[in-house]
Amino acid sequence: MTSPAAAEIARLTLERDELAVEMRELQGHVERMARDLAALDDEIASLRRVQAELVRRHPELGSG
Repeated sequence: MTSPAAAEIARLTLERDELAVEMRELQGHVERMARDLAALDDEIASLRRVQAELVRRHPELGSG
């Protein structure tokens, strides 16, 4: 026979473990999103440099 306290400890431990797994999954998702965001920022910066160089070489492109 299991005591009520032992049953509650087991239930809470299981709940804690499930939350820990979910938190690790969310952290992994956030890390992937941060990498994707950084890659997009790099791509935007690169395109802005290309755009600036094009406008420098062809000022007429900067008016539109």
